[in-house]
Amino acid sequence: MSPSNARLLTLSGTAIALGTLAGCTGADAEPPSAVPLTPSPTVPTTTAPPTPDPWAGYFDDEVADAEVGEYLWQSWGTFGDSGRVAPHRSDNQTIDPGTYTVTLECAGPEMMTGRISTSSGTPVVDPLSVSCMAATPVPVELSERGLLVELDSDRAPGAFLIRVAEVE
Repeated sequence: MSPSNARLLTLSGTAIALGTLAGCTGADAEPPSAVPLTPSPTVPTTTAPPTPDPWAGYFDDEVADAEVGEYLWQSWGTFGDSGRVAPHRSDNQTIDPGTYTVTLECAGPEMMTGRISTSSGTPVVDPLSVSCMAATPVPVELSERGLLVELDSDRAPGAFLIRVAEVE
């Protein structure tokens, strides 16, 4: 085929394709589904979202700075969001019988009450009034497996830190 015939066939094919496309108007296409122009009503909430707890993360840096193996167990957090303050309870059922130092710290309230017992509820020390101005180390002798620490800030917002170390 000569080059001029090849060029003529190519141009003819292009012209036919353009002619076919020119006849496409979209009239046969399905119309888009209707979208309502009025927004759907929102359902009002009955409770306000909780106020973020300003004490959240208070002891995070102190916990992160502890040497690996320095403490057998650490538990920390807050007594709750504003308006939802409650006592805290930490239970570690893996701690074996033995001698330990349980260190209690708090920030926010002036004082908190601490109770330390075995996981089954047997008290190992009398209830403690803990000043939130300093760390309070408490010697503990566990006669059975498991340690339960309960802290009560008497509805005052704040943060707490519990650290348990073995006595060697």
